[in-house]
Amino acid sequence: MTVPFGNEEKKHFNLKDAEEFLQDQFNRKRLFETSDMHFNIYCIAPGQQNPLHRHPISDEILYFVEGSGECVVGGETYPVQRGDLVLVPKNAPHAIRNTHAVENMVCILAQTPLPCVHVPVESA
Repeated sequence: MTVPFGNEEKKHFNLKDAEEFLQDQFNRKRLFETSDMHFNIYCIAPGQQNPLHRHPISDEILYFVEGSGECVVGGETYPVQRGDLVLVPKNAPHAIRNTHAVENMVCILAQTPLPCVHVPVESA
């Protein structure tokens, strides 16, 4: 990730302005970054996913703004849709999949504490 979309000079914007879908992979974009928290948007096109990974010291809260699919947390798989929230405790393997044929998926999330290290996890 590079420079956050929002910052001290850009404290207010519409989420639609930050959405950006890529053809070949899901897109993770930092919306805001403070000394204590990351606040991101995931833009996941049909058939795409955020691969299975974990954060050794950071909790994550996911909020699904648009679309539908699946969210894996530990040994559980939850069907998710617009309006759903999911808690991902620290070190829990997790992934998000857009299983819809045509709808884009938008998920916003908060991660804390920092640093939020991403550790890939092999699928079973």
